[in-house]
Amino acid sequence: MQPEIVARIYRRCVRPLDRARIRRRDGARLEALLAGADLRRRPPVFVVVMPKTLGWLVPCLKLIPAEVPVVLLLNGVPRREIPEIEAESGGRPLMSLSVSPGAWARHGTVLDLLVSACAGDFFLLDHDCYVFDASLFDPIEWQGDEFLGGVDRQGFFTINERTGLRFPRTHFLAVRRDRLLRLREEHGVGCEKASKTPHAVATLLAEVGIGDDNFPPARMPFYDTLQLAMAVAFACGWTVRDLPVEARGISHVGGTARSLNQPGLSATGPVAGDGE
Repeated sequence: MQPEIVARIYRRCVRPLDRARIRRRDGARLEALLAGADLRRRPPVFVVVMPKTLGWLVPCLKLIPAEVPVVLLLNGVPRREIPEIEAESGGRPLMSLSVSPGAWARHGTVLDLLVSACAGDFFLLDHDCYVFDASLFDPIEWQGDEFLGGVDRQGFFTINERTGLRFPRTHFLAVRRDRLLRLREEHGVGCEKASKTPHAVATLLAEVGIGDDNFPPARMPFYDTLQLAMAVAFACGWTVRDLPVEARGISHVGGTARSLNQPGLSATGPVAGDGE
């Protein structure tokens, strides 16, 4: 059996254990880290760092203004890479997630951790997403039932063809944390991927035309990261704040972590969320 296939089987096997370990250990660790940060004027920006992605990460960090609080979450990054990341981080705090050697957590698992551990709103930024318009990091004065802020540019959202619903992608997101907590508490949905519509919300989602016969990305037979929660939010009448930005204000490469860490996958090909 080819080594990359063995590695993928291994990562799938340890994923439930890692998910439980992150929920049990990393929430308290992240809360303690954030307690020492100055978040009174600005919400934090979380950048999830995958192995072998330092070359993409460095310009991403350099573009973020010094006054914007940034936290680096190292997702499966081996110890040998950490000193160089620390050297390029500009003194920003970082935390390694509790995952098995040679494995990494799914993006939805990390998002669920942030929703649990943060005391307020936050931004999510990909390591290969470059923000040239610093106003995107400004605190948002949410209106009505807005629950997320997404970039109003092609490539930063997925449109469900049958319903016209627009699902922001996770390259750059502003997250209204208390709203995602409500979705979890009232409907039992989080940020993880899902291969089927949970029975508890199937009737609700059918009201907006979403379900197992029409997943948010029609080309994929599942709910990608955060999409189940977004679908439930839309069914509840909640909305997404469009964050306007000029064409040169933000740029996302995409697929870099997958192409670097899973041999045979291309950064220029179709990317389904965070992979496996």
